[in-house]
Amino acid sequence: MKEADIYQTLEDRQNDQDVEEHGPYFCSSVDADGNPKSGVREPWLGEGYYFWDSRIANAVWWGDTVYSSKGYIICHTTYDQHSPLLFDMVGDVTQLDDFVKCAEFIKKQNKAAGVSFPVVIAYMKKLPEFCYKAIRVWPHPKTINEVVRFPGSKSVLCMADKIQICFFDKTLLNHPFKIVHRGVSTANQTI
Repeated sequence: MKEADIYQTLEDRQNDQDVEEHGPYFCSSVDADGNPKSGVREPWLGEGYYFWDSRIANAVWWGDTVYSSKGYIICHTTYDQHSPLLFDMVGDVTQLDDFVKCAEFIKKQNKAAGVSFPVVIAYMKKLPEFCYKAIRVWPHPKTINEVVRFPGSKSVLCMADKIQICFFDKTLLNHPFKIVHRGVSTANQTI
């Protein structure tokens, strides 16, 4: 077992006690009016409980990006990073390979040039052997933050940044769920 810190970024609605009693909060594929979510609010790993892995700085970045006009809170809890119920595309190369093979299969079946992440994960969830309760992934940026060069300068060590986890249910989540940071709204800041 490896207990790992995780952080959920939420809009600050001034309801701290409710958040800590009832959190974490589920990200649905539809908004309050029943319309499909799109853009940054679309649950790209499917519906579930979204967390930033290990680094609170990533949760702050998300709050500053999405909730800058309203303010946000960041909540902390933990989970077992070595759980066999975690589909870990960051720490298990074979699971990453399985995902890529599935994506290639779907593209071939549909005679398509590409396929989106939600389509692949939805397909995998229907497979009887997919018995996982969460998925951990590094959404690889188009630009790489080079950390160290290897001899010969043909390879570099890159920093895995902004690793995200989607828990399909609360099975792997530990308690307590506590507010650990509050980001202020840019609308309330003075210049």
